[in-house]
Amino acid sequence: MNHKRTTISIVLATLMLVSLFAVVSSAASVSGQTMPGTGPAAASSSSTGQWYIFAVDSSGALQYTLYGNSSTWNSLGGVCTSSPAAVSWSSTSLRLDVFVRGTDGALWHKYYQNGWSGWESLGGQLASGTGPAVSSWSAGRLDVFVQGTDGALWHKWWTGTTWSGWQSLGGKLTSSPAATWDVGATPTNNIHVFVRGSDGAVWQKYWTGSAWSTWKSLGGQLAPNTGPAVSQDLILVVQGTDHQLWLNDVASASGWYRYSYAPPEALSASSPGAVLLVTDNTLACVSDTSGNVWYNTNDPLWASAGSPP
Repeated sequence: MNHKRTTISIVLATLMLVSLFAVVSSAASVSGQTMPGTGPAAASSSSTGQWYIFAVDSSGALQYTLYGNSSTWNSLGGVCTSSPAAVSWSSTSLRLDVFVRGTDGALWHKYYQNGWSGWESLGGQLASGTGPAVSSWSAGRLDVFVQGTDGALWHKWWTGTTWSGWQSLGGKLTSSPAATWDVGATPTNNIHVFVRGSDGAVWQKYWTGSAWSTWKSLGGQLAPNTGPAVSQDLILVVQGTDHQLWLNDVASASGWYRYSYAPPEALSASSPGAVLLVTDNTLACVSDTSGNVWYNTNDPLWASAGSPP
């Protein structure tokens, strides 16, 4: 497989959110802190050229902010108990899909297409303290992954017209998973999933186009209660046991290396998020312990994106 190395962009995103599962988004005032143990998710739209950050506030509501146009925080409501997962898949119009773990332990879904939908339950039971991952390899296709209450990786997918049942992919997870498709790979319906194993290392499983691979260790050591993040060019972003950001270009098998510029605030005990932007940069998002929002484009100077109102 051929892959294009990208410039690593790091964004520290600490968001806060309000309200119950709502049908329409609205501008919101928030408490200034993310829910403990949760981190942000990012999605990049090729149709608009913009990127979006989602997170859960201390009351369990979901909000998002749009960069490239404004930084207004918008409430999507809900009662969430995990970090969110988000993806954008349409190249002709704005489409966003967001997934969370609800208070009932099930997977919940909300999407934007000419306006925000209501929340729908997709069932299942996610392990406490973990959230979902989502990937899309074509328009109308969604693959969602969770850690079940049995510690295994579970998979559910949208075909464009209907949701599948739940499929167990085995393994022994100790974090929320991360998932993506590889934009440079053949076949185009490839999927890569990454998790924190019981040994604290990152483990990988991928769909070859016809079957699932066995589990493969990528090494490293992730901080407890955190999972990996990955962009569509297979750049892994994790929080190490030293509570610093570490990267791994899986495509080039370069191994682990620390991000060059340390964030100005200490990282919270939560999983980061990552997405490949339309500019071919890898955007990573994390929450810090102070509730601040920061971003970085592989530059020594970290910039604050401000705090949600």
